[in-house]
Amino acid sequence: MPEVFLPDERATEAHGEALARLTPPGGAWLLSGDLGAGKTTWTRGFLRGLGGDPEEVASPTYAVLHRYEHPGGRLFHLDLYRPGPGGAWSLGLEEIVTAADRLVVEWAGSDGPWPTTWVASLHLRTEGEGRRAEWTLPDRPPAP
Repeated sequence: MPEVFLPDERATEAHGEALARLTPPGGAWLLSGDLGAGKTTWTRGFLRGLGGDPEEVASPTYAVLHRYEHPGGRLFHLDLYRPGPGGAWSLGLEEIVTAADRLVVEWAGSDGPWPTTWVASLHLRTEGEGRRAEWTLPDRPPAP
């Protein structure tokens, strides 16, 4: 499992931006980490990496779901902290997220209606003044 120390928010955003470029259409990222570990900060960089406006990204804690447009399509950003990992099923994701969209899910658990076989995971944990990121990428491209 690759890992890296991210000393500040700028590095956390840059990490999200870099991993966005490795994420194919239809790709999903399942994010975990304590409150304040940088999941939404990472997502701002992820949207920038897709060509979108990172200033649009806000924590979806109370809204549960945000949708952002970018040149290649849409990014859906979910936070399942309040509804729990099973809450993704109650949102009807399988009906609104297409194979061309990308998905970032905070507090996802490991099971959900992810519309793809390309599912990566990222764990962020606070370490001193920064954070440590550990991630896994799928071994295969998304199914057509």
